Amino acid sequence: MGPRRSERVGSSLDGTVRGVELPRVVAVVGAGTMGAGIARIFAEAGTSVRLTARRESSLRAARNRLGKGRVRLGTSLDEALQGAELVVETIVEEAEPKREVLARAEQLAAPDAILATNTSSLRLSTLADGLVRPERFAGLHFLNPPELVELVEVVGADRTAPDTLDSLAGWVEVLGKSPVVVRRDVPGFVVNRLQYALLREAYALVDGGVCSFADVDRAVTHGLGARWSAIGPFETMDLAGLDVHAAVARNLWPELANEAESSPSIERALRAGALGVKSGRGLRGEYSAAAAAALLERRDRVLRALPGLRKGKGDT
Repeated sequence: MGPRRSERVGSSLDGTVRGVELPRVVAVVGAGTMGAGIARIFAEAGTSVRLTARRESSLRAARNRLGKGRVRLGTSLDEALQGAELVVETIVEEAEPKREVLARAEQLAAPDAILATNTSSLRLSTLADGLVRPERFAGLHFLNPPELVELVEVVGADRTAPDTLDSLAGWVEVLGKSPVVVRRDVPGFVVNRLQYALLREAYALVDGGVCSFADVDRAVTHGLGARWSAIGPFETMDLAGLDVHAAVARNLWPELANEAESSPSIERALRAGALGVKSGRGLRGEYSAAAAAALLERRDRVLRALPGLRKGKGDT
């Protein structure tokens, strides 16, 4: 099942314009932060959404995040999956439960349905084991919070068909999101590999006494992050000049961190029970309830503003 034509317009992978219609029925399995957010995105785009979870308490918590779109909530997995044209699995990050859900979805969803997982760390080839139609399975990795982050990674497994990736990427565009098509299943996909490469160097700088955690955050939010939210790293290098870029790279790359173990700063924090906002203390110190709320408010405010700032400015 490919994207159906309609009056809604999105951009294809090669930059041409086409009409793409979303699937009529989407089943989202798992009603946590990611599942509820994904259900809301599809529902607000006009799709009939079924959101299912094993516990009523999870569904009650999800109701506050669903907005005004059409979302049917229930604890029956089979009822949610029946006849769905797209299934998005967002349950616990463990391979076996995910495989069970995907196998059941293949039995009950529409014959030409696409099955997708929102995993951020498991190999897709592992999750596809046992599927009769692995060519209809792919990763659909929304970033947290899914309602506000524009990017969605569309990830191919070993046997994912190209038209499955094309369908998912087209739907992502109709949702108003920006797809990155990951054509080879590598650990961490694209975003987490970039994020953790930067984090490894950031920890090395702090652990080496070069700067503080606050300094790193400021360097990213007021420098790299601010610039990269407008133009990407490769566009930045094109503006700087590739001759300059190459000279800096030759000098700097041998000096960058390449540790294979986690940072001593992380290990010290874990031993002290400092798990971040959820424990009231993290790398940046103490978090009161008010401080945690302010941090979330600042994040969400900036994320809401970014699409408008980029709109019509040649964003690709």
